[in-house]
Amino acid sequence: MPELPEVETVVSGLRSRLEGRRVRDLVFLSAHLERKQPASALNPVIYRGKTVQKIWRRGKMIIFSFSGGCGLLIHLKMTGQLYLCPPEQPLDKHTHARMTFYGLGSELRFRDVRKFGFYNCLRLPEIMSRVEAELGPEPLELDFPEFQHLLQKHGGKKIKGWLLDQKIIAGIGNIYSDEILFRSGIRPDRPAGRLSLVETRKLYRAMKSVLNKAIELRGSSISDYVDSAGEKGQFQQKHLVYDREGQPCRRCRQAIIERKKIAGRSSFFCPYCQK
Repeated sequence: MPELPEVETVVSGLRSRLEGRRVRDLVFLSAHLERKQPASALNPVIYRGKTVQKIWRRGKMIIFSFSGGCGLLIHLKMTGQLYLCPPEQPLDKHTHARMTFYGLGSELRFRDVRKFGFYNCLRLPEIMSRVEAELGPEPLELDFPEFQHLLQKHGGKKIKGWLLDQKIIAGIGNIYSDEILFRSGIRPDRPAGRLSLVETRKLYRAMKSVLNKAIELRGSSISDYVDSAGEKGQFQQKHLVYDREGQPCRRCRQAIIERKKIAGRSSFFCPYCQK
């Protein structure tokens, strides 16, 4: 599933190309996308002639605001892709929506092989209300005292589950939680509220460092993820534990990467570096 760095990369690419553009048409190409619209959803026809005012990320979600109060709330989930391409590029059966613009030689396509993602046409106030109710603060915007407070407030959770809980902190998923915990030397099954001050600082610094580096390298492409231009990211080359079960640890060279089920997800860690 695309996480904060991947979604931020997609958003930054779309923002530079689409903000200020006027919509020619928005078309749903699959009945499944229509069925997944909320009861309060707007008709796609309403978006014709509207101007894209702003595109931004909140957690793992992508938000568009348009003139007239319209919005889009998009979640890529497991296999979703949101990218610009030439209109003449052939469509496949997994492309569920396309948006065209005046004066732009590319169109925006939403593609999703497993159909877990959503592409909701809603008024912006409803989007903002929903997002704020469902998501905690952004990890790259948290200062250390706020971070420390959240650890204590939800201290009964295992730290892996704490990082994954979008209502506590928004945008981190399975890949980056494992990489953050490895770099901070903390086992994924430790209770969040029992970390020492030194460990908490290490975790906070690792979170910022890993996410920023992953954004710099345009995310991790280990399955379906591509950016807004259809290109793969590069951070997967920097993974130290994620999906490396049975392989030697790249840091200590003394232990083999293990996998353990925590908070319903596979967690990869080094038993030597993360004692």
